[in-house]
Amino acid sequence: MPIKRFFENQVNDDQCKYSRYVCDSRAIPHEIDGLKPVQRRILWTMWNTTARNQFTKTVKVAGMVMAYHPHGDRSIQDALAAMAQEFPFANNHALVAGEGTFGDALDPQAIASPRYTEVKLSDFSKDVGLFESLDDIDYIANYDETDNEPVFFCAKIPLVLLNGIQGIATGFRCNIPPFRLQNIIDSMIFFLKTAKVRKLNPWVRGFLGPLRYEKNENNDFIFSSGFNLTQEGNAVFITDAPQSFNRERVVALLDRLLEEKADYLGGYTDHSRDRFRIELDIKRGKKSSQLHGITDVFNNEVTAYNMITVEGTLAEIMPEEVIRRFSLFRKKHLIRRFKRLSAIEEEKIKKNNELIRFIREGWNKKVTAIKSKSDLELTLKRAKFVYFEWLSAMPIYRLTLDEVDKCKKLIAEAKQQLSLFQHRVKDDSKLVQFMIEELRELKERYDP
Repeated sequence: MPIKRFFENQVNDDQCKYSRYVCDSRAIPHEIDGLKPVQRRILWTMWNTTARNQFTKTVKVAGMVMAYHPHGDRSIQDALAAMAQEFPFANNHALVAGEGTFGDALDPQAIASPRYTEVKLSDFSKDVGLFESLDDIDYIANYDETDNEPVFFCAKIPLVLLNGIQGIATGFRCNIPPFRLQNIIDSMIFFLKTAKVRKLNPWVRGFLGPLRYEKNENNDFIFSSGFNLTQEGNAVFITDAPQSFNRERVVALLDRLLEEKADYLGGYTDHSRDRFRIELDIKRGKKSSQLHGITDVFNNEVTAYNMITVEGTLAEIMPEEVIRRFSLFRKKHLIRRFKRLSAIEEEKIKKNNELIRFIREGWNKKVTAIKSKSDLELTLKRAKFVYFEWLSAMPIYRLTLDEVDKCKKLIAEAKQQLSLFQHRVKDDSKLVQFMIEELRELKERYDP
């Protein structure tokens, strides 16, 4: 007999499930790789196609991504364009390199048709370690179970803090400001050394205007950005505008000030190209610090650090806690990686030892009369060779005593690597040292 439920209970339950589905499948990033599902699927597709290293039509990449992301090509194209943008408030470090028009600070939406633009993976996306150990992450079946895709990547840093993320789901929102790569790395290194985390403040690459990060009366963090004014001789220029202020909005603000007869503004001249450069006609006797209606205009964003956790829950995790949780997870990830690499080196040692035995016992002469590969495998198996299949596939005639020295060299190299990997697994200080070195290399290359 079917279970009876009140209608409102059923609706509430369905609404909660749908809300969580939207969070997981579209709107909210993961705490480890900082990616929404469409972004992760874009990077996964590009890694496995020509777009890994060469510029490929955006529309073509979007079509291939649809094998994993069944929500329409437009959402994929929009996400690709956003991932390739490099102006202030777009990305501090873009994960996708773009050729063509992908908008600018004056008009972020001025993006050319995807059939006219091209994309490939950026050098940063590779150097940050997203694809460094694909054998050490977990996978799930794609929507039609014809292929597998990553549950999430694991880079060297928590990308969820790097580029700024906005998303709106049913009942939840995400608004994570961007942070500086250098500061993220320094905070991670400090935590690895001391088990303490430094406070992080948002930072926007290429932006020279004022930034504020403070709590309001509701105890929410507010990220604010304002206009940057530059004095050049007797001229004053607007060279940066707050987040979400495109040229149209800035010009509308200046026109309104002129209509209201602001006592300091006589007019303006727009010299902007891909960056703001608007010359202000400041009336005599007025200083740039007195430009009320410009200097006191800020875009205020209430932050919301909502993300999907490693445990699969939806939670608000503050930046400092992200650093702590990510660093601990990265340790586990690397231990998994070094255990796998240790097994590879151990097998390499065993195989080459068997090859030395095979040569020294003269098996290359003993097996010449055996015509069948299956008979050869059976013979080697009876002789207690563990890797009989591997040995039977080798060109027997080339397995002379000269190969023994080569095998010994390979064994010595494998033992050295094995010792290195095992020390990182067993000795936390060695693992921490490795993590700090890779972080310093990344910092030196991209944000010295």
